[in-house]
Amino acid sequence: MKKIIFFILFSGSIFGQSIIDTLSVTVYPEFSYPGVAIEYKFDTDSVSQYDFQIPSGIDSVLYTISSDESEFEKIVEINDNTLTTIKQSGNHTIYLFLEKFIKDPGPRDFLYLFESAADVDALIFSFQVPFAAKDFLADAGGIKLEKIRDQNGLTFMQGIDSNYSKFGKKALFFSYYNPHGFTSIQYAANISTENTPLEPPTTASERFIRYPFLTWEPMAIFLLLTLVLVFLYELSNRKEKNN
Repeated sequence: MKKIIFFILFSGSIFGQSIIDTLSVTVYPEFSYPGVAIEYKFDTDSVSQYDFQIPSGIDSVLYTISSDESEFEKIVEINDNTLTTIKQSGNHTIYLFLEKFIKDPGPRDFLYLFESAADVDALIFSFQVPFAAKDFLADAGGIKLEKIRDQNGLTFMQGIDSNYSKFGKKALFFSYYNPHGFTSIQYAANISTENTPLEPPTTASERFIRYPFLTWEPMAIFLLLTLVLVFLYELSNRKEKNN
């Protein structure tokens, strides 16, 4: 009887930590607030469940699931530095927000250890390059990174690790110089108004990501504003090159 119970528990554990087909891990340095945001994105069914090791310095975690039938959004808590995914079908996106940088000009560097309790067939690491970053360097545990640009005009350093084995640690590192202390959003806003004096960065209390009553409506507005600012930023760069 004990052997049967052990077999059931062991089989459930193995099944619960099944292989992830594709996992995207994207690092956003100083994009919308003076810190680092890390995005985990993957698709799964309603049965599979995965564990990710999360550092203790996490400021907050936003968990979203989107599917044809429903939309899910929740601020989640981390227990014992382990983030356990939710058993629900759909596209899972997990946002980790870390309070890291002061709002002054200066050098920036960051190290994050990625670790998963499940194997991953295709593990995609990306670093979004801040708009005003000087001498930006990124490393994903020795994985070859290539510069790409998405449809919104954002630049990323991206690489793929095939057949990631569970509990393997990947050190994600970046460094650069921020000449003004602004986030990418603030920099783009100020670039679009050439004759307007630079405004100081917003205070930490103004960051939208810290509040549990966050809904998709303000996020959609934020995304739209981001796209507009990126367009203005690119337009300004083209004018400078033409001059």
